[in-house]
Amino acid sequence: MTSRLEGTYATLWLQQVHSWFDSDIDRLAEFVSESKAAGFEGIMTDVPWSWTEREREGDVDFKSFSKDWMGEVCKQGLKLHIVLRVNELPPWIPENELDELSERGFEKREICNEVFKSTSMGSTRAMKMVNQFVAKSIEFYTSEYGDCVESFSPTLNNELETRYTQERDCMRDFNHGMLLKFEKWQQDRNFESVIEPVDYRLQCSPIVTVELQRWWDFRNDVLAEVYGNLCGLVSNANRRCLLHIGEFFSSTDRINGNAISSLLAMPQVTDLTMDSNMALWGGPVSPSVVGILIDASRKAGKIIHYEAATERIFPCDDHGKIAHNEEGAGILAAAKLMYNEAINRALESGVDALGFTNLCEPSFISEFLPGEGKTELLSLRSARSPEIHPTAIIYLPFRIFAAVDRQIAGVESIDGVKCDRPALPCWHPSFSKLPKFGYGLKLLDGCAQDIYQFKLMEVWDSLRLRHERVSIVIEAEGLDDEQLLSEVKEIVHINIKGVPSEFSERGLIKESIKERFISVTL
Repeated sequence: MTSRLEGTYATLWLQQVHSWFDSDIDRLAEFVSESKAAGFEGIMTDVPWSWTEREREGDVDFKSFSKDWMGEVCKQGLKLHIVLRVNELPPWIPENELDELSERGFEKREICNEVFKSTSMGSTRAMKMVNQFVAKSIEFYTSEYGDCVESFSPTLNNELETRYTQERDCMRDFNHGMLLKFEKWQQDRNFESVIEPVDYRLQCSPIVTVELQRWWDFRNDVLAEVYGNLCGLVSNANRRCLLHIGEFFSSTDRINGNAISSLLAMPQVTDLTMDSNMALWGGPVSPSVVGILIDASRKAGKIIHYEAATERIFPCDDHGKIAHNEEGAGILAAAKLMYNEAINRALESGVDALGFTNLCEPSFISEFLPGEGKTELLSLRSARSPEIHPTAIIYLPFRIFAAVDRQIAGVESIDGVKCDRPALPCWHPSFSKLPKFGYGLKLLDGCAQDIYQFKLMEVWDSLRLRHERVSIVIEAEGLDDEQLLSEVKEIVHINIKGVPSEFSERGLIKESIKERFISVTL
């Protein structure tokens, strides 16, 4: 019971239009043509706020900086997916207003006490400007390119994604406006006392304070509210709203947050992209992480994408060509295995669409696809039939990951803190040849891996080999679905040692269901 994918896309960011093609429309047209020939049905690109509203508030220019190249995509019959980047404030904003509009770190931690030039969700004025820019962008591009525009992706890039948090242990948004929102959020919920948030430095054991618990839940609510409102603007224009989600279920969640259950419940959020480079801490991990992300997000009526990031493995030179090196053969063999397996896991889990980011030579995609010989992108089939019912459940109260921070196997010391984290083997010996970055560089041999993510993947792998479909339930209410439970033969309950249920779980679970639990401690 398989079917063809809902769509496929390659990315071409505005910065790459300049750096790879020097705004040469003929060379750019060749890239689009090559993408089409490789089987891609769309191009994902971006419109940065900071490059579009440069002179004064509300004065937007959608043509300068070669932002009008998108017409070439439509001319060649491909679809446009437009990311509206509002993470960076526009340059017209004076320095003395940044404190009001920007994210900032936690003042009581010296390493984090700074103002970032990135947009704060806590600033009422900043969010008003963001909404105005997003609305104008949607109006312009739908008018300019019509049905060629398939989706918009508004993004502030803070905490929803992993972009800023791989190596910097700082929650980012302690803006004064955000702190006031947190105070009101607590008052609205009638807590006995209103507390101030805290950002903790690394500890070896879980942190399960009420301050952390409450601040994390609040931030997830803010994420859901902000993106729900932005997707509402997209929905009003009868376009799909596609949100990018970085890897979750790991010890990065403390900083990144995880609003996925709320986003999945919103009708205006039509698409969710699971974005993974399979190297969370800078070293390659098991491709099974892709299947886990799909199994946690798959929901009727939503289009779930897997977006494979390629830039760490195959960086591009200044001319838009893959930069090969003397170890190219070993890297290519390992990368082919990694992407083959990841795409297979996504297809088995019922992914709806595939995207590839920063692949400067689109024809290279054939190297990554599973199957014998040269597989074509459009020939891939996914087990996305609603008639495939889960026969196994992983009940994974997602808040458990808020309690743990940077638990990276084999890295002896982080920020001067030493924890007992023995090294873990690479998923495949060839993965040791793949390029490393960040914490991965701290291991001469082996692969830097998140200890909790690693153990979770072991559990998931054992189930997927015995069951055609596994469902990952992250909220207790998800276990009230009698239809879901009717065919389930195994329910695995995941917890982390040292994280009590009162920290991680919300809602009640029937005793008859608890009796079926197979408990696993990560």
